[in-house]
Order: sequence, then structure tokens, then C-alpha cells
Amino acid sequence: MAPPLVSVVMPARNADATVAAAIASLQWQDLRDFEIVLVDHDSSDATLPVMRALADTDPGIRLFQCGGTFVEAANLAWREAKGAFIARMDSDDIAAPGRLRLQRDFLLARPDIAACGSLVRILKREPDGRFTAPDGGYLRYEKWINSLLEPDEIAAQRFIDSPMPNPTAMVRREVLEAVGGYRDPAWAEDYDLWLRLLEGGYRLAKVPQVLLDWHDAGARSTRTVERYSLRRFQEAKAHFLARLPSVRELGVVICGAGPIGKEMAGLLRNEGIAIRAFIEVNPRRIGNRIAGAPVHGTDRVGDFAGKAILLPAVGRGTGRETIRHLLQAAGFIEGETFFCVA
Repeated sequence: MAPPLVSVVMPARNADATVAAAIASLQWQDLRDFEIVLVDHDSSDATLPVMRALADTDPGIRLFQCGGTFVEAANLAWREAKGAFIARMDSDDIAAPGRLRLQRDFLLARPDIAACGSLVRILKREPDGRFTAPDGGYLRYEKWINSLLEPDEIAAQRFIDSPMPNPTAMVRREVLEAVGGYRDPAWAEDYDLWLRLLEGGYRLAKVPQVLLDWHDAGARSTRTVERYSLRRFQEAKAHFLARLPSVRELGVVICGAGPIGKEMAGLLRNEGIAIRAFIEVNPRRIGNRIAGAPVHGTDRVGDFAGKAILLPAVGRGTGRETIRHLLQAAGFIEGETFFCVA
């Protein structure tokens, strides 16, 4: 028999309370020609027995074990998969019934797209198993990540946060093979993958429908594992920004002299990037110097056209939009001559 076109890969560790429901949401898909590849990542609870029981009753499920790192488990999953399209799924989320069919059709219709995701609904999982609305930060993230659909906007805003919800991703197998799959950097392996793909000129997009319930819980790795911390995300941004030829050649101007801007400036200096100046709206900061770089008011933005890459580093409230509109009015282009980093 010919291998299935789609493989869903699910590495999981200590997920016995949620993994059966996640797998069931895949078994309810309206696409029939696909396989599920499960990898137990050295679980100490009943995850492996739950997975084994499901695999014993469903010939479309294959089960593997990995005692190494989580990145090794994730790479084992897609390398063992047989499909040309590799769909990622987390063990505590729920896929909509049409997810796999719609993403498969999307990639078939758009051969220029290396990987596609979808919109998400973020729900907070309470300790008693109830689902409630997420807190304000996650609501803002949901709104932002669901606003990025097409390749150009995803690429332009990739340094704000990870622009692709990893558990919604469906990636062409040849793309994963070309870049070697996931790496094991100090920061999040999925954000690292998207940044490497975008750096390499690959195009990412999303099916414009909510195809996954993304569950946030207190014990979720993104809340408990250091590599997923805000500091590590900032390090990833600085690392990949520093690899842009324009940034290396021209240096940067940081728009925002608060804690976020100062942190980014320090990280970029560590990468060998020149900090030409800061742009600031707070009159008490204008005229000062930060680590030798002058702090100017917004009236000086135009002075740096063609002379530096501008990095808005304000993420709270309307600050990002205010700076974005200011730079666009001055002729700067997001994704080319400026990148938001918060």
C-alpha cells in the first residue's frame, strides 16, 4: 500500500490525563488517509500504557519510545513518519474535525508554502479540569497570532513572538529534511525552527479558520521549562536579527529606552551589532545616553533612514502600534527597514 500523505506526530511526556482526548480528536477527523505517530518521552506516569492501549486497537497508530531529550523525541517522531506532510499535535490540545483535511488541501493548492498552521482558540485548563478564558496576556497573543495569515506578514512580524502555533503546524517533509528538523538551542525549538525557515526564504502561512483548541495549564512546558522563558525568546530574536545582512552592516536604533529596549540592546551587542541610538517618547529619557548610545526624541526618526535598522521595543498597550504608524509615516517598511521586537 502507498504511504499516507499526512502523518500526525505527537511526542508526549507525563500526559496521561489529556493524551487520550487529544488522540480521539485525531481519530474523529474527516480525513481518513493519515497515520498517527506517538512517541512517549520517558514518562513516569501512565502515558505509555494509555498510548499502547490506543495503538493496540487502532492500526493507524504507531508507537515509539525515546529516553533522550524532548527535541530528540520530536525529531524521532517525524523521521519515523511515512507521510509527505508532517502535522504536529500536542498531547493536551484538541484538533477540530476538519483540521487535517483543510491543511492538506491548503498545501496541495499552494506549492509555494513550506508549512501551514491555523488559527487557534486558547483556553485555560484549571486544576479541576474545567476550561476558562485565558488571562489578558494570552488573549492578546491569541489576537496577534490569529491576525498573521500570509507569508509576508508572518515574516515581517516574526521577531515579536513565535508567529506559528506549533501544535497547528503541517510541514512538508522535504523541508524538515532540508533543515535537519528541530535543533536543540537554548531557546524554544519550535520558534528556532520557524526563524530558520524564514531566514532561509521558506514561506509560512495559515488556514484562516480556528482548527485547534490550544490548552494552557499551569504545568505546561511553556510555563515551567526555562528554554521557553521570555529571556530565552529575546535571545533567539537577537541571535537571528544579528544574522540579517542589513543589521550587521548598518546596526540598529532601538525604539524604546525602557527595560525591553535595554535588554534587546544588550543582547544585540553580545552578538556584535552596533547600537546607533535609542528613540524615546519619555522626555525624562531624551538627551541621556545608554551604554554610550544617545537617546533621541521621535522627531529624529527620519535621521536614520538608510542608516540603521529600527527596532520598536514596546509591547504594552498601544505602544507598538503607535511606533509602527510613526515609522511607516516616515517611510520605513516593516520586515525590511524595521522589525518590532516586542
